[in-house]
Amino acid sequence: MGAFLNGTLSFLSFIFSPSVDSLPPSTPTLVTIRGIRFPSDLSTEPHLLTVTTTTQGVNSGPDACWGHVPDLRSYWKTNQGWLWRDSETFRLENQPIASCNGLYVLFYSFDVDNLPQNDRFPEAIYGRRRCFSGDAFVFRIQGDEIGKDLGEDGWAAWQNVPEDILGLDIMKITC
Repeated sequence: MGAFLNGTLSFLSFIFSPSVDSLPPSTPTLVTIRGIRFPSDLSTEPHLLTVTTTTQGVNSGPDACWGHVPDLRSYWKTNQGWLWRDSETFRLENQPIASCNGLYVLFYSFDVDNLPQNDRFPEAIYGRRRCFSGDAFVFRIQGDEIGKDLGEDGWAAWQNVPEDILGLDIMKITC
């Protein structure tokens, strides 16, 4: 009877436990991606940049669901700038350059104590003027909506922003 019970329990455990193959890796694979930097410095125009993602401080941040995010610490210069980061998503649709359509993530800091004010972000994206502390950044993520933004490994699937994205009217800065 004991062998039967142990066998039954093992079988039930197998059936109701997720398989190791279906769980995401404990840490995401870091990737290098192209994004857009909207500098707070008025003498520097918005431009494309390439950064590598990081997991540093992500598991306790507002972006923990993605597992890894673009490493912007060197741009915000202070630990508080990184800790006080936030993100918002937006979607570009029906753009004259079809390759620019997609889901994007805006990363910014609200460390007003250590970073200069930045109000140089395209108003047309959110339909209103936005203000941040320090530089603001935009990166592209797979999918058309949150929930479809994860890759096969269960973590964020970051994609390069198209090289010609800054030529879109929606990306113009009006201030």
